[in-house]
Amino acid sequence: MEAKRRIAALSAEHASRDLAIAEQHCARIEAELYRQLVSLDSLSVAELDRCHLGIERLAAEITVRRQALDDARIAQGRAETAMCETRAHWAKCSAATRKWEQIEANVRRAADAHSEIAAEIEADDEILLRYGRDLRAQVTGGSI
Repeated sequence: MEAKRRIAALSAEHASRDLAIAEQHCARIEAELYRQLVSLDSLSVAELDRCHLGIERLAAEITVRRQALDDARIAQGRAETAMCETRAHWAKCSAATRKWEQIEANVRRAADAHSEIAAEIEADDEILLRYGRDLRAQVTGGSI
């Protein structure tokens, strides 16, 4: 996702640079056309049409470059959104993983404590069984 975002950002930067170059080129050509018109002794309809056609072509080129820049910016925005969503998803998954690890550790501790207590109870029962008979025999005087 990061690579796609970087590529989209570079595309937008490239489209912006292309638009700026096209606008400069258009300004130079327009200025040259107006200079040519001013230098003519008489204006003909054909000459005006030629200049008008040149300006329209330049305007169309600018429109195409602007559309390319708009498209690149839209793609960049989508890539950034996708990257943010991916990061958020990763953060949620990471938090869930840490939570499960914590739960597993708690379960292990509880199982260990249970096993330890069960072993102590078993040892106590064994002691009671072994020494309980002797105590009962002493109390009753050995007449069991």
